[in-house]
Amino acid sequence: MADKKPTFEESLKKLESIADRIEQGQVGLEESIKLYEEGMKLAKHCRSALEKAEQRIQQLQAADQGQPQAERFEPPS
Repeated sequence: MADKKPTFEESLKKLESIADRIEQGQVGLEESIKLYEEGMKLAKHCRSALEKAEQRIQQLQAADQGQPQAERFEPPS
């Protein structure tokens, strides 16, 4: 059975949990390093998902003539 890739939301939730555990000192040094490595992989996955979403949004935005037009997506502040 193939491993199912986690969704963006699942990855972000796990990343937040890892950061909380490390920041609160709930784990020792070796475990912190392992969690940090896992967190870096999750952060990479999240960045990739966000980049793909941005590209998709850019493709969906159309000019007046209905031709796709790339526009930089700026999330609301």
